Formats: sequence, structure tokens, C-alpha cells
Amino acid sequence: MRNIHKECEICDLKQIDKISSLLQLDTKEEGILKHKFDLNTLMDKLHKIKSDNLAVDDSRKLFDDISEAHTLLYLGDNCGEIVLDKIFIEELKAHYNNLKVYYGVRGQAIVNDVTIDDASDVNMSESAEVISNGDISLGTVIEKTSSEFQKVFNDADVVICKGQGNYEGLINCSRDNVYFLFMAKCNIVADPLGIDTMSIVALKKSRGNV
Repeated sequence: MRNIHKECEICDLKQIDKISSLLQLDTKEEGILKHKFDLNTLMDKLHKIKSDNLAVDDSRKLFDDISEAHTLLYLGDNCGEIVLDKIFIEELKAHYNNLKVYYGVRGQAIVNDVTIDDASDVNMSESAEVISNGDISLGTVIEKTSSEFQKVFNDADVVICKGQGNYEGLINCSRDNVYFLFMAKCNIVADPLGIDTMSIVALKKSRGNV
């Protein structure tokens, strides 16, 4: 984790958005198939990502909204991404000193989605208040989550949702200031956004609601 921290020092917040989203490809396709974490591959992608562009880039809107926020709910996605999630949250808190961050995890293990145990493994509580959504659905199905989680979800000034599953589950939610960071892995998601499959986006909900 220290190596990743050092490499991330070369990146600004906007670039960390891309890094955090791109890590889905490393963890889901390399991590699951090979059952190992390849730090060299991650570092290579970390440097190359500086020259890549987001297919949809609402990151400036995101940072503008965070600059006026007191509370942020950050919904995790895959367990392998949690290290960069923590780094991203630490970068946000370093720039926005009064920001209170909640980190949302699944109620139980489902596929490779992030859980309380994963958050404990990286000491996420050092950087954010960890909250379970109380559900085992893929993504976040808000009506199935606990009342405690729903209160945090509804009351947070800004919500960041990682992963395509969270996008599919929350794109039609009723609240504002929701942002999606994910890789569009199929045409059903990519085509309505006017982007290619496997593109990475930082998308504000009002723009992507279809």
C-alpha cells in the first residue's frame, strides 16, 4: 500500500478518479482468474492512465460539489479496489478538511463485492466511517438496504458510487448529487451514454439518467 501511495503522489484528484475506476479491470479480470494481485501491472496502468481520457468527465462538477459538502457517502464496489478507494478518500479529506466520509459496504459477501471484513483488512475506519448496507444484492438496491444505511444515503451531501452494479441500481434514484465512477462493460450501459464499451466514466446522475 505504501508503494501505491508513493505512485499516487504524482496524480491529482481528477486522475485518481480514473485510477480508481480502472482498477476494476485489474481486480475482476486478473484478480479473479489468477487469484493474485499484480502490483507491477497496477503501477504500469497507474502511469499510463495519465494520458487517458474519461469518456464522460463530470469530475470537476464532483469536486465543486464536494467543496461545498459536509458529508460524503462513498459506495465501494469490488474488494480488490478498496486499497485505492482508501487512498482516494484520504486525498479528498486532505483537500477538503471538514469533510465527513462514510464508506458503504455490502451486508454479506456476494461474488467479490466489498464487505466489512475487507474494510477491516485495510483499516478503512482510519479514513472513513464504515457502514454496511444490510443487503446482499449485487450493486445497491436502495429499497432492500437497512434503515440506517438509507438515512446516511439520503442525508449525505454527495454520494459517490463505484462500479457498474451501483450505477445500474441507483441511476434512477430520487436524490441529487450522486456520481458514478465505473467502466461501462456492456452495450446496454454504454450505448445510452454514447460511449464505447470498456470506457471509463465519472458521471453525474442527472446527466446519465436514462
